[in-house]
Amino acid sequence: MPNKCDPFLKFQAVNKFTLSSLSQRSDEELAKLTQGGDLQAFNELSQRYWTRIQRLLMSILDHAASSDATQESLLRAYHKIHLYNPQKSFAPWIFTIARRVALNEKKRKSKRKEDSIQDHNLPSDVESVENRLLQPLWALAAEVLNEKSYQALRLHYAEDLSIREIAKIMGKTETGIKVILFRARRKLQKIAAIRGISL
Repeated sequence: MPNKCDPFLKFQAVNKFTLSSLSQRSDEELAKLTQGGDLQAFNELSQRYWTRIQRLLMSILDHAASSDATQESLLRAYHKIHLYNPQKSFAPWIFTIARRVALNEKKRKSKRKEDSIQDHNLPSDVESVENRLLQPLWALAAEVLNEKSYQALRLHYAEDLSIREIAKIMGKTETGIKVILFRARRKLQKIAAIRGISL
């Protein structure tokens, strides 16, 4: 029978308490804790954002590259966490980092493709029932929309970001983002109607 005074048991109890309390914290609180050196807080942020970042990056890169870029994005976010302002929303900050990482990777790949055979995109893994239901819609969007329109739609509807946050991430005005979203929705509706897909 374990001794109740065993320091390892006390550590486990504190560790479980810390982990459960971290899951109750907002992203902004976790970022502030990370700024103070709390690695478990950043681990919680990484778990929350991994899939969301990877989905965004798959609109720019293929599946394998988006996975690598997601990891690189989180690493950069950790190293730049001191630059984050906890008074502002965390999601646009980390999505901006992720988008820049992906665009830089895309530039590097396009330079390499000039000298080599083009890579084939791998199909994306679908992780939930909701994603499986929405996959045809997102596939249609990826097929018919340009990269900018697809990213704006993805950030607004899949990531639930505001127009202001999307404008900041994409380096556009709020009006510009509204126009992009309006045109993208209209184009999707027309093509979906022609193909007999209900939106």
